[in-house]
Amino acid sequence: MAIIAIGFSIARPETYGTWDNFRSILNTQIPVLFLAIAATLPFIVGEFDLSLAATGAFVNVFFVGLVLKQGWPVWAAVITCLAAALAMGLFNGFAIVRLGISSFIVTLASGTILAGILLAYSGGEIIYGDAPAALTFLGRTSLGGLPLPVIFAAIVSVFLAIVLWGTTVGRRMYASGSNRRAAQLTGIPTNRYLIVTFVIAAVLAAVAGLVLGSRLGSATPDTSNTLLIPAFAGAFLGATGFSAGRFNIPGTVVAVFIVGAAVNGLQQIGAAIWVQPVFNGVVLFVAVALAQWTQRLRAASAKRERLREIEALAKHDAETHSKAPAA
Repeated sequence: MAIIAIGFSIARPETYGTWDNFRSILNTQIPVLFLAIAATLPFIVGEFDLSLAATGAFVNVFFVGLVLKQGWPVWAAVITCLAAALAMGLFNGFAIVRLGISSFIVTLASGTILAGILLAYSGGEIIYGDAPAALTFLGRTSLGGLPLPVIFAAIVSVFLAIVLWGTTVGRRMYASGSNRRAAQLTGIPTNRYLIVTFVIAAVLAAVAGLVLGSRLGSATPDTSNTLLIPAFAGAFLGATGFSAGRFNIPGTVVAVFIVGAAVNGLQQIGAAIWVQPVFNGVVLFVAVALAQWTQRLRAASAKRERLREIEALAKHDAETHSKAPAA
């Protein structure tokens, strides 16, 4: 992050290395951050959720559409969209747990269904209009110089990090993802944790859609195409830091802003339009490779530590036996 910020600040000191630009990076990356956090949670319990970007885009389109096209109150549109996301999370979780279908297939199918529904609703066109102040309040209001979405994302990130690292719930989630069968044998209700995880992930994806709609005051049906890869790249790249080899919230947060800061810098130095998707794809590939590598290192380190413990125990037993008096 420091290298990227310093490098592009030297290249474009008049535009990149300014508080306004860093504030803009923070604000524009918040929807991606919510999606990346949402993707991180299923990874922790050993599953995939490929429907998250579609869920965010679905909520974005319907949130803006219900307010601008149907004239709904903003609060009613928010509740309806969150309820729809919650239902999608329940559907994904129950299909995986009760029907035994792969999470990859379930979420790919549900995401495709959502994409079709939002296309039918929007007609494939941008939804825009005279957005009321209530619609744009969350996305365009600042507190203490920081946009409200940034503050909200910070609160959510800190809360989830504490839950995952400092509570029984978090330890059970990691145990479920590490070895589900062993976790079940110890009495952990892994199926319940899996369903709840998919529900929370879907709600976080919905929040990403709400924030995006509130910031722009409009919605486009192809939003998911631009959000999926950066979100997954942030989740995998985050697994290489803070807790190497493990998916974790602090790592995801930093990774998302690393990617966002790099993309912003590339745009400012005049990179061609095709550079951003290529860059995102490369980052995702490298992030997955690094995550797999750090997981192997972590496993090898744990194995060496266990072998040292066994050797120390065997040595202690041998010494105790040699000092014992003869019968």
